[in-house]
Amino acid sequence: MALSKTWQGRLRRWRGGAHRAGVIALVAAAVFGAVAGCKVFFAPDRPDFIGIAQRERNQQSVVGAFASDFVVAWRTATANQRDSLARFITLPEQGLALPSTPAAVITAPQVGPVLRMGTLDDTELYTAVISVNERPYASAQPTRTFYQVPVSLWNRQPRALDFPAQINDPGPGADFALDYRNALGPDSPVFAVVAGFIRTYLTATNGLDRYVVAGAPLRPIGGYQSAVVSSAATSRSVPEAPAPGEQLHVRATVVAQTSQFATVNLVYPLTLENSGGTWMVAAIDLVPQVGGQSEADPVAKPHS
Repeated sequence: MALSKTWQGRLRRWRGGAHRAGVIALVAAAVFGAVAGCKVFFAPDRPDFIGIAQRERNQQSVVGAFASDFVVAWRTATANQRDSLARFITLPEQGLALPSTPAAVITAPQVGPVLRMGTLDDTELYTAVISVNERPYASAQPTRTFYQVPVSLWNRQPRALDFPAQINDPGPGADFALDYRNALGPDSPVFAVVAGFIRTYLTATNGLDRYVVAGAPLRPIGGYQSAVVSSAATSRSVPEAPAPGEQLHVRATVVAQTSQFATVNLVYPLTLENSGGTWMVAAIDLVPQVGGQSEADPVAKPHS
């Protein structure tokens, strides 16, 4: 059946409209795709650094706790407790001789560094350092001993790669000269403020506001019978006319006495601040002042 000229015209218009709509749709898709690509290229999503760090800390905690338990179990296992080690490592059928009585008395296990050493397929590899107090018998003096434990973490499940190895301790470190060169006499106003602060801070429950800058996060801890500053020194000479807000670092050596009359030696590195013409304590420093020219003095001298 032949179409009329009217319907033929309508069909031609519909085909043209559909063609134009298809072209527009293709162009829009291309534009949106290009925009999305530019976003990924020029402004990629930032990695979740906080989540990654939390995950790593959690895994290190799991590995450290596992390694600590392994060291304690391994150093105290006897021949009759051989199976207790199976939860940590697959035991060889031969070559593992265990004593009839515990090889040592183990106390105070502590987790040291836990380092991620790499991956093996879907398994992460770690090494953990564990330290314990070891005694050959219960009444002996303890020796702090360090062990290194290799651990795998598969599907969040720790397993020892091998038995622990005893290693060196970290060493005694180095000494540094502290930068408190100006001794304070008992008649110094700064000494008086420090002495009053120490006495109130360690022995009283109130009255600390007389010695502390307003707003400082300090409150008395109390509990001591007495607390006396035996000596004090500053990192620089005390200025005669300090500016408002000017600060001064003081190191106070303290002899305190507990409620049981036991003597305790304490040291307080303090920051004092000039408040309205009066020196007051602003903070207990987190670390003492170390001289800028101070060099490390190793306690253990290197071998020649």
